[in-house]
Amino acid sequence: MTSIELRTSIAKELDQMSVEMLENVSHYVRRLRSRVHSVRQSSDAVRSKRNAALQFVKSLSVVGPMSVPADERGIDVLVNEKYDK
Repeated sequence: MTSIELRTSIAKELDQMSVEMLENVSHYVRRLRSRVHSVRQSSDAVRSKRNAALQFVKSLSVVGPMSVPADERGIDVLVNEKYDK
């Protein structure tokens, strides 16, 4: 189907719809668009909080009798295992 055929088909379908149906479709599309926008904002907020928490954890220091093994993979690996799956 070409883009011209698609546009013609959509226009024909819209002409056959009642005003009430068009309003319902318009309202539905607006809700979908706002939901995508709010999800994007919330994922940015989550990412920001995660980065702030990671910086806090990296700034912590621990004192004790045992040293950390040289082959220890670190907090970054743990965070990636939890969030990037």
